[in-house]
Amino acid sequence: MGQAIRRFVLKKTPGLLVIALIVAAAFVINSLQATISPLALSVAFGFAIANFFRWPTWALPGSAFAGKTLLRIGVALLGAQVSVASLRVIGIKGVLTVLIVVTFTIFGILLLSRLFGMTGDLGLLIGIGFGVCGATAIAAIRPQTRATEEETSYAIALISLFGTLSIVILPFLGNLMKLSDRTFGAWVGAAVHDVGQVVATASVWSPTAVSAAIVIKLARVALLAPIVLILTIRNRRWLSSQGQTHTSVPKIPLIPPFVVGFIAVAIFQNAFEIPSQVRDALVLTSKVLISFGLVALGTSVSWKSIRAIGSRPMAMGLLAWVIVAGVALTAVRITGI
Repeated sequence: MGQAIRRFVLKKTPGLLVIALIVAAAFVINSLQATISPLALSVAFGFAIANFFRWPTWALPGSAFAGKTLLRIGVALLGAQVSVASLRVIGIKGVLTVLIVVTFTIFGILLLSRLFGMTGDLGLLIGIGFGVCGATAIAAIRPQTRATEEETSYAIALISLFGTLSIVILPFLGNLMKLSDRTFGAWVGAAVHDVGQVVATASVWSPTAVSAAIVIKLARVALLAPIVLILTIRNRRWLSSQGQTHTSVPKIPLIPPFVVGFIAVAIFQNAFEIPSQVRDALVLTSKVLISFGLVALGTSVSWKSIRAIGSRPMAMGLLAWVIVAGVALTAVRITGI
């Protein structure tokens, strides 16, 4: 047993150390410029190293471990962000707003992706990334889809681009429409993708806007577990339709272990009085582990394959960003949160 552990550590450590340096650089840049997501940077750095240089062979075992195990642990720890108290704060109107926006975003973008002639599950990745929690959601659902590494990286790039644009555009539009602090914050929480981008956008406005934005945003994060479950069922049915049963491919569990972990962490942190420092540490650990997984993802993507996807998803993403922002604001105003 001891020898097996030693071999495991020796095999994985070199690659994990390289990834740790990359992730550290991403977080340093994020600390200097909060509007730049460390998750998006992690994918970009992994991609740049693999395409402009070469990802070393001796680092492959570590990156494989990061891309699967560490990524899933990171998603499970994301449950620390789910708060029942936050749902009580926004009430039924807030929950209804979140459900309207997320449902419309996912199915609307799926429809747009077909109209733009996109293949594969790229539209699904973009829809859930826009609707739930950006790059984190994309990383979580990807194993339950048939999307390629290139499609996944493309979707994360779009999320990062339009989320960053939101930081500039939404406050400008909010001023034109003379929105109240609470309405603007709720709009940001419903329309912007990554948690960091939500905070950055609302921070331009006021502390009240930040509070409202975070509560709505975390309600969207809570939908990650049921969405992954639905996609798992969908994937199992697709495999069955292709004649690929558990005898020909590894059996897909109905509820993936990382989703069980996500739910368990969420229940634990709501059932017990956890110090805010501990909760913050869990959220940071989650983000770091997900970043490890996204570096690994970036190293497996080729620029040639990215170019083959074409410009249509970019045009579709721009249109979807505008529509989703409009739907989010309409939902916020109708429900009156």
